[in-house]
Amino acid sequence: MSSATEKNTGPSRSFKTLVLMPLAILICGSAFANDESTLVDEKYSLKADREALESLRKNIPANVKKENDEKAFMDDMMSDLSKNPSDVRSKFQSILNKKREVFSKDMTKKREDFSKAQSKERETFTKDQGEQRKEFSKKKTSSSERSEFYDDLEGKRKDFYAGQKEKRDAFEEDMRDKRKNFDDYVRAKTDEFNQLHRDYTKRYEENKKAQADLKKQTAEKRKNLEKDLDKEYEPIRQKPAIPLGPEGE
Repeated sequence: MSSATEKNTGPSRSFKTLVLMPLAILICGSAFANDESTLVDEKYSLKADREALESLRKNIPANVKKENDEKAFMDDMMSDLSKNPSDVRSKFQSILNKKREVFSKDMTKKREDFSKAQSKERETFTKDQGEQRKEFSKKKTSSSERSEFYDDLEGKRKDFYAGQKEKRDAFEEDMRDKRKNFDDYVRAKTDEFNQLHRDYTKRYEENKKAQADLKKQTAEKRKNLEKDLDKEYEPIRQKPAIPLGPEGE
């Protein structure tokens, strides 16, 4: 009885192992995922479209999903051995150029938005100081009060512009970091592509040669078959023709 039970449960355990093992590998992979992968925004990532699998991957960490998607992107690029290696490279460069364009447009937009925001802050600040001067000029004040008032305004003006410069410096540093992270990411993905592309080119040439050899073999088999048929029917062709005419003639 116990042996029968073991036979019945064996396949079930094997099936569970096959199902759970990939998930375990993906989850464990998060511990080894490259932290640098999170430095580049998701929209600039070179990845395959795997939205159909999203419901099945909801419990997998985001950085692991991104790494898997990027690997799937590279695998898809190199999966069809009928594509000429130069066409594969052109497609990769085209996709990469589009990512560069998106990144550059986003960086330009961020810079424009930041400059507009600071310009608006300056306008508001300047207008506020002008109103304060206007209101103060309506009052009767002593020389010391006027000196104190304008010194205070000047102090606030210096603090405001110093604050704006500090924000600008921080913004520029952040923009440089984003640019560096993106350039590093593109460089790493290009190196990865080049390595995979060398292997793909080798497999492409081997497959091309195999297809040519197969075509040659097929042609030779057809030719040999035609020769065999010719030999088979040669005795028939050599027999003299029997005239066809009325019976008894």
